[in-house]
Amino acid sequence: MQAADAVSRAEILGLLGQVGALSRSEIARSLGLGPATVTAQVRRLMADGHVRERPADGPAGQGAIAPGRPRVPVELVADSAAVMGLSVEPAAVSIVTMSIDGRIRNARTVGFDAAADPVGQLAALVAGQRAALEHPDKVAAIGVSVSGAVDRALSTVRISATLGWADFALGAELRDAVGLPVFVANDLFALSTREVSFGLGRNREDFLLLGLGAGVGMGIISRRKVFSGAAGRSTEFGHMSVDPEGPLCLCGNRGCLQVYAGLGQIIDAAPGLGGMDGTIEDLHAALATGNPELARFMDDVGHRLGRSVGGIVNLLGIATVIVTGRTTSLWPALGGGFARGLKETVLTFLHPVDVLVKDWTEYEGAVGAAGLALHTAVSLNVPLRPVHA
Repeated sequence: MQAADAVSRAEILGLLGQVGALSRSEIARSLGLGPATVTAQVRRLMADGHVRERPADGPAGQGAIAPGRPRVPVELVADSAAVMGLSVEPAAVSIVTMSIDGRIRNARTVGFDAAADPVGQLAALVAGQRAALEHPDKVAAIGVSVSGAVDRALSTVRISATLGWADFALGAELRDAVGLPVFVANDLFALSTREVSFGLGRNREDFLLLGLGAGVGMGIISRRKVFSGAAGRSTEFGHMSVDPEGPLCLCGNRGCLQVYAGLGQIIDAAPGLGGMDGTIEDLHAALATGNPELARFMDDVGHRLGRSVGGIVNLLGIATVIVTGRTTSLWPALGGGFARGLKETVLTFLHPVDVLVKDWTEYEGAVGAAGLALHTAVSLNVPLRPVHA
């Protein structure tokens, strides 16, 4: 099976999960695939038990394969297989189980210590999540998203400043521990993959996805494809040096955007948090007091982000920015400086830049990782296990 054929199967699953039952010709038009390709891939998905035909719903029409032939829609068998997604952060891991139609079956968040047997902790979490399912053997693959530079071809974390990991073969070690395929990616790559099909980027050919949380990252989507470097390495927007004389970053360089705009770094440096525990809730409370020094500090962080993003807008000519991540709850304090930084930096003919701020939910990162697992498993021709009655 050619890799392109496997990718087309993933696209068909994603489309049917998004819009429901479609005829083969409707699938071909929606995805820009040839009718023969769609017919072959639907046949394969039906043989695997993941797609089934519905009764013909009328005489030939615009959706028919040929004149005089009735429209025969196909639909997902939603509970035929599932994937798991884990979003790993320095102090917590979120995990979800997702059916192939995108429905979340269960989800939870637990504490995590990145320095204390991380594979053992993650394997135990996966085992507990599977045990809660009626059919544990239907789980086909696991996706893991982390902040940092990831070699996706090897599922190896090359450097994660937020987790303190370097050259960590997370995918291979977790695969051996749980006995399932494991795919590891940068968190923004996973979120970008999901955003193209199901989020605010669904109807956009090109956009930038700015991720603000424990890490600072950027997904680049051009012609509805998520960019990645050689060997699947992720973009490292957060480790772009914006001040050569700035503080030392965990990556070894100075003045990285991460040391100014990572959520933990913002909280640590924010004025007016004396005597507090140093959480995002504390920061919200301090901002509510109207502290002018804190307001200026947050505006400066937003301004630095805006100027940095403006350079990427100029470089790529992409003038749509979707902002996501836990830090978006602070956008009222960051947005003014961000807009000013964009205005100072972006070339006139690229204005206005369309900035969309996406609401963040607790399990957003894990759902992105689950979507990555489904797409990658199908793309690499990993069998999706059927449910046993």
